[in-house]
Amino acid sequence: MREIFSEKVVTNRRTYYFDVKETREGAKYLVIGELTQVGSELERHRVMVFEESLDSFMDGLDKAVEFILDAGRVDEHLATQRGEVEETEEANEEREEIKRLKRIERKVDEIRGHFK
Repeated sequence: MREIFSEKVVTNRRTYYFDVKETREGAKYLVIGELTQVGSELERHRVMVFEESLDSFMDGLDKAVEFILDAGRVDEHLATQRGEVEETEEANEEREEIKRLKRIERKVDEIRGHFK
């Protein structure tokens, strides 16, 4: 396995690593690593996401991040999960369209960043 891309993100208490690796057969996969200082020791955690799972992984990640950033809808989401609120098909389609547009917008911003 060889590393073909690496990005390091340092925050206050944690360091994250986003490494793209390639197998001998040419299959690519993402390794997300986290390094955390706990007392005098370092804890390491890793998640591997294979190429064929990236779309599903990104969909789940997008939903989780959107949920965190959209704190005003937390109670509505919990009520929906408990079956207390019935969403219309139209509202659900609109929400999915908004998610797609936000994802496209983020990707366009990433591309623009490469040309600055």
